[in-house]
Amino acid sequence: MTTKTNETQFSKHKKNLYTGSILSLLSILFSVLFSASDSTLASVWILSNATGFTLQRSRFCFASGFRDLFLFGSGFTLKGILAGLFISTVGFSAIMHWLVPNTGLGMLPPEAHIFPVGISTVAGGLIFGFGMVIAGGCVSGSLYRLGEGYVTSISSILGISIGMILAMMSWSWWNENIIKYEPTVWLPSIQNLGYSWSIVITTILISALFLLVNYWESKTGIIETNINENQNPAYTFSEKIFHYFKSIFLKGYSPILGGSLLGVLGILMFIVKKPIGVTGGLSHVITIPFNKIGLISNETVSRLNELGGCTSSNESLVNSSFMMTFGVIFGSFVASIISGEFKIRSPKNKNRYLQSILGGILMGYGATLSLGCTIGAFFSSIPSLSLSGWVFGISLGLGSFIGTKVINKLI
Repeated sequence: MTTKTNETQFSKHKKNLYTGSILSLLSILFSVLFSASDSTLASVWILSNATGFTLQRSRFCFASGFRDLFLFGSGFTLKGILAGLFISTVGFSAIMHWLVPNTGLGMLPPEAHIFPVGISTVAGGLIFGFGMVIAGGCVSGSLYRLGEGYVTSISSILGISIGMILAMMSWSWWNENIIKYEPTVWLPSIQNLGYSWSIVITTILISALFLLVNYWESKTGIIETNINENQNPAYTFSEKIFHYFKSIFLKGYSPILGGSLLGVLGILMFIVKKPIGVTGGLSHVITIPFNKIGLISNETVSRLNELGGCTSSNESLVNSSFMMTFGVIFGSFVASIISGEFKIRSPKNKNRYLQSILGGILMGYGATLSLGCTIGAFFSSIPSLSLSGWVFGISLGLGSFIGTKVINKLI
């Protein structure tokens, strides 16, 4: 009986599996073509596909992580984010120790997401946090949802692009009056803390937040339950293979698993090129034409390139940032095709388009000020042992809280 059931279920998904396999082969072909110009681009593309796949299977969105805690009292996704932060911190520290063994020399690990911290970080976090709740998703959430057919993600990404353009057009003011005076604070270099104490401090803070989230849930009555499927054990070889197939491609991942996988992927991405960031590709694509027509100055592009992070650069169009951004979309598309979850979805309430555009504009502006979004300036910055990651994260949470209050008023 079990074998027949598995065969029936497998046949149901056979077409999706074949289509997904063709898309996966196409992705490998892309990586081979990309490697002709730069061998690291192939690895970045594949890892970005895996990131998009993980985001889609775990429904992992940083906006929902903060919003759900404030709106519903649920910290499931936020605990997944914290798990990913801890894993990344350990891995990033090992990589940075290899790059800069002596933290007392005043050197910063190349490509690590260590950014200036100050008013711009706070402003960027507040604006981004508010915007992602209004839009209904963060940048990475918008990208993976685009891959599975959400039409509103197009309007969100349009809004993000507009916000980036506005921020870059006003960048000279921010840079001359605020950003160039802000310090870049790397924990290991403070009072010779080094890597060990920086990891300890970061772990204590992550653990404290984990306990705080659980306390918040206890006050709101949220109960974490595990729903076990009523399924017969897998005995035969085919049953075992289908069980693995179902676990990887059909069943959704828990937030803890999703966050942990993202943490591992972030480490691998740092080894290959640099930490994960998904706004850089959009920023780069936007900057090129607007720089040519004079709306974005060469000075702005040059300064952003110096600061690094998820910003534009002087490289060619198809670079590592481009791969990360658009690789996530493709990976999510493959995941949704195989699982049978891809579907063109349009909102019944057309106001959602306006809402997602406005929220996107705020996210784009905030991400440019902070040199990254929830992934680049938060999820990849805290493990880089940068103070800016914590300041951005706190500001992000406060902005999300305010956004949740506004949403409550609108509902």
